[in-house]
Amino acid sequence: MTVRYRKTRLDNGIRIVTEAMPWVRSVSIGIWVTSGSRHEPERLNGISHLLEHMAFKGTRRRTTRDIAHSLESLGGHLNAFTEKEFTCYCALVLDEHLPQAVDVLSDILQHPLITEKDLKSEKGIVAEEIRNLEDSPEDSIHDGFIRTVFSGHPMGAPILGSMKSLKGLRRSDLVGHRNAHYTFGNCIVAAAGNLDHDALVRLVDRRLRSLSRRCPGKAVPAAFGTCRQRTLKAPITQTHLCTGVPGMPYSAENKFSLIVLDTYFGGGMSSRLFQNLREEKGIAYSIYSFLDFWSDAGLWGVYTVTSPDASEKGLKAIRRETESLLKDGVSESALARVKSQIVGNLLLMFEDTGNRMNRLAKMEAYTQSYYRMETVIDRVRSVTRKDVGAVAEELLDGVESFTVILEPETRN
Repeated sequence: MTVRYRKTRLDNGIRIVTEAMPWVRSVSIGIWVTSGSRHEPERLNGISHLLEHMAFKGTRRRTTRDIAHSLESLGGHLNAFTEKEFTCYCALVLDEHLPQAVDVLSDILQHPLITEKDLKSEKGIVAEEIRNLEDSPEDSIHDGFIRTVFSGHPMGAPILGSMKSLKGLRRSDLVGHRNAHYTFGNCIVAAAGNLDHDALVRLVDRRLRSLSRRCPGKAVPAAFGTCRQRTLKAPITQTHLCTGVPGMPYSAENKFSLIVLDTYFGGGMSSRLFQNLREEKGIAYSIYSFLDFWSDAGLWGVYTVTSPDASEKGLKAIRRETESLLKDGVSESALARVKSQIVGNLLLMFEDTGNRMNRLAKMEAYTQSYYRMETVIDRVRSVTRKDVGAVAEELLDGVESFTVILEPETRN
């Protein structure tokens, strides 16, 4: 079965990218706007996420209830999310309901009412989100890790904002942010599933007509902080830690070598970290490595949770594994296993139209090019031991890591 990729740029600058999957009955569609926490000044931190919430509070044509029922009544799903560099308004529907999805998404994107009453209410909901994150040690440590890695830069600011910044956001701030960032040139429409590209282009051209015509602004280039280690306290019983190094951007040529390295080192139960630190040494119950790719930066790190008296031992063990990785590399048998694992994960993941839609949008935003799944699989399979060793040396050799520890508060 061949997936057909197509791209169209409208005269106003909106880019439309699609993958036709005629063997499915669904379509996933997302309208992606280059508006995330890295585009926010300190005082407005969290405004992109709050604006995403406000889109569902009513438009000129639809009440909050109308929006909630619009696609669910058809068996579909309507959603949105905010990241470091994007806000995405998305839907999953049956192929026959794609026109309704475009209508609803374009309506909430372009015509949110943003009333003072709704703003006050939604601030309360976002405040609960912030409290929920603070109540989750695993989420908190990842948030604290990125804050430390990008200390002093908007990339380090939390996507949800802080209680202080949230309290200070005004309706005029949200309107100004929309006008500055919700522009035609900042907009990508990505869709995957049983669709007709030309028909979707016509739908988008008719519905997305009320965005700003301003020229998209450029984000401040990513910059890493100088503080390399930080300890945080929380009312918890275990110690959580993240340690890692700067990675590489989404468009990096050797990205696939890093993906192989990451999977070998900490990707799943068969990984080196899991087998050595959990199964053999019993140091940690949960341990894994993680990767983040952005437009001009990336992160590669390790997360684990241990008992307080084993945290130092765990951190030393991770560092020994890193040193051993640099010294010994990866064996041919392990490399073959890991590549097979990645290919299998990719094939399973991209049977889902939502994953394909997300991939389309990121490729367009970060590389302005498209790679067929067969090409990606070939790139993974072509990674050699030498490639893995080279990327490990590039990221780890002589590089001081960032480390953040979240430990229990001392009780009297």
